[in-house]
This record gives sequence, C-alpha cells and structure tokens, in this order.
Amino acid sequence: MDSNINETMFCFPIALEWTIAEERLKALKDLNENEFLESERFTAIHSSDVKYFLRIYPNGNNVANRGKTWTLYFLDLGKEIKIEAEYQFSIKSANWIFKSNRVFKEFDGWGPTCCTTDELFDPRKKFIVDGKFTLKLEGILKIKKVETNNEMGFLQTKLKWINNLWNIGFEDFTIVTSDGKELKVHKNILAAQSPVFAAMFKPHTKEAMEGKAEIPDFSFKIVEKSIKLCYNHDFDPDTSIDESFVLFKFAEKYDIQLLKDDIQDYLADKIDISNLCEIAQRAIDENAVKLRNKCMDSLSSFLSKKKFVPNMEVLDKTFFIAAIKNSSCHTCETL
Repeated sequence: MDSNINETMFCFPIALEWTIAEERLKALKDLNENEFLESERFTAIHSSDVKYFLRIYPNGNNVANRGKTWTLYFLDLGKEIKIEAEYQFSIKSANWIFKSNRVFKEFDGWGPTCCTTDELFDPRKKFIVDGKFTLKLEGILKIKKVETNNEMGFLQTKLKWINNLWNIGFEDFTIVTSDGKELKVHKNILAAQSPVFAAMFKPHTKEAMEGKAEIPDFSFKIVEKSIKLCYNHDFDPDTSIDESFVLFKFAEKYDIQLLKDDIQDYLADKIDISNLCEIAQRAIDENAVKLRNKCMDSLSSFLSKKKFVPNMEVLDKTFFIAAIKNSSCHTCETL
C-alpha cells in the first residue's frame, strides 16, 4: 500500500426478522405489476444516516422473474459514498439460506429468489407456517475511510495563509475573558464563522462602539484556544476530553459551527471502549448531536460483539435502550 495512504475499516452489524401474514402475500400472488410488500426502515449507522429495509415480491420483480418469489435487501447510503455489505437471508422453517457480498455505491436493492410462487404457498415446502412467513436478514456493513498524507499536507498549506493572520497584527477588536485578561482579534475572522459575533460587531451595538466585549463565562485559555481554532482549525492532539467539552460549550454559545464540527470529530476519534460512556453522556448533556450519533454507533457495535463496556450505568436511559435495540435483531410485522 502507498505509504501516503491511511485506511481504516469500520464495521456495523445489521439484523432484521420480518414476519408477514399469508393473506398479505396471497393478495399479490396473481398480480403482474411487480407488486411488493416492504418492511419498516431501520438505521444501521446513525453518524451518517445509513438505513436499510426489505422487500418481497411474491410474483417476481419484473417480467423475466414472473412466477418466482424474490426477497431484496435495500440500502440507503445516507452520507456515505461506498458500503461493502456481507449478508445472509434465511427462512428457518424451510431450511433456506442465501449468503451474498455486494458493494453499494448508490441507493439500491439486491437479493435472491427463495422459491417459485407456487412453492411459497405449498405447505409441504414450509415457507409459510401457521399462516405466517418469516424472513431473517443478518449481516455486516463495512466502510473504508481513506486519508492521504498528501491531502493533509495540501489542507495544511491552504490553512497556513489564514493561520498567519493570528500573529500578523492589525487586530481590530478586544475580548475580555472571565479572568480579566484581554485578547486581540480580527472581527472579520470571527464574524465569518459566528453569527453571534457578527451581530455583536454591527455599528449600533455597545460592543462595536467600545471596540471590546466581555466573555464572563470562559477563561483566557479557553477563549484563546477557541478563537485560534477559528483561524487554523488545527486541533492540538494533546487536548483532553474535559477541555474539549469546554471548547465545545464556547463554540455552542457563540454558534461557531465549524468549530463544533471540529471538536466533535476530534472527540469521535478519541472514542475507545474505556471512555465511550463518559464521552457519550457528555455529548448527550451538551447536545453534541454528531458526536452522540457516533457514540451510539460505537456502543451498538460493542454490544453486538458481546464486549463488556464499562460505566454503562452513567448513560441516559433513553440512549442506552436505543443502543440495546440497535445491537439486537430488529423485528417488524406485516399482518
């Protein structure tokens, strides 16, 4: 592999058991317009809004497939560009299993024929038992994240020109922090990233006329780090989890979206099994939605692998229950 390329593979489990009443299937048995039944839709990856669902076509999904029953797995990629899927269909009562691998690059459905239409309703084949047909899907979704050192260097070069403004002088505004210290800044840099600061800098405001504003809730250290990140977006890799959340509070209060995203991405990269619950609960408390979704994906993945996750007792009950559901086999019925 090229030394300038870093690849990481992330895996997300999926599982769904769908029960359908025989009468609902019979209603489509003799129709020739590619009619189907569809399951509920479930989220597989919360951080990128990837969803999946099933369809069954009792009498085929096109003219060529007429007279056969087809089961299809659909994947909505959300914010992802490419997903590798390994999955298995099964109908336990009929002792039927189908395994497949597929790469999804757009919203698509894929799956096998499980039997002929006549076999579907033949009691000897046991696809339908006690008036119900039950189809199960199990699988793993794989997403490869690729980062090149060349791209990172290019971005750092671009940011260097903005970063140079940090020490170049010509500041035109003063911020007074909670510990009484003053920080000189450029109004244009802050106004471009924060609608709160932009409103503060309008000519008629007290702050604009005095050329200064007080920030009583944050220390000089936090304000300086936060505002410097508005210049270069270069996060210090030694920033602690505690300090990161204080920085997020600052970004939230002054509505600095790029900084909020940067901090959540930084904390998401810090997640491991030992600190997951701490980060998740603080993300919930601070309404860091992007980070909370990443924590949900991580917790669901750990639980599905039956790994012990410490400190789960600190988690918000609703969040914890949702993670349990996501790590379990979903069920839905069409009756």
